[in-house]
Amino acid sequence: MPKFVSPIGAMVFGSIVEPRENPNSGKVEWNLGFVLSLEDSNSIMENMAAAVAAKRAANPKFPQTDDKLKFPYRPSQRRNEEGEKEMDPDNLLWNFKRNANYQTKTGEIKQNTPPALYDSLGRLVTGTIDRVPSGTTGKVVYDIYVYDMPGAKGVSLQIVGFQIAEMKKIETDLAPIEGGWVPDEIDDIAAALAGDA
Repeated sequence: MPKFVSPIGAMVFGSIVEPRENPNSGKVEWNLGFVLSLEDSNSIMENMAAAVAAKRAANPKFPQTDDKLKFPYRPSQRRNEEGEKEMDPDNLLWNFKRNANYQTKTGEIKQNTPPALYDSLGRLVTGTIDRVPSGTTGKVVYDIYVYDMPGAKGVSLQIVGFQIAEMKKIETDLAPIEGGWVPDEIDDIAAALAGDA
């Protein structure tokens, strides 16, 4: 069972239904760019600090200062009135990810389970939704991993699940076609999450 659940924030990019190749690492993963206010980010900061302190207690050779570690957040950005990106001093952008595959101690490559998706009531809806669009709000269920590899030390946040508070409706500029095709059956859960039910 995961240890941590974030406050409600906004998904700004990512793929939490289907894994995609990370262009930086080449790994196939589920990922989530998630914006939280500075205040709402405090709980994640505290959880990371506790995990890093535990790692330092277990391994005295682990860097004793945070300036030598990589962390999974940065200042968020927003668009100004001219449409240009600028730093947003009130929010942080958090990066959660989960590798699609993992290697066992015997060297065997196994497929990871996808992040679980929950509706606002906490009901599991994994498999009933084909996409969670940017702009959707919710809570991230996550675990913390403190890594200690030669040349790379820091903290990563592994997405275990996502509870949807409000699903962003995808707008279209297409006018309906009168008498056109519509599906006979609509998945009630997916329709409800999309705000169509």
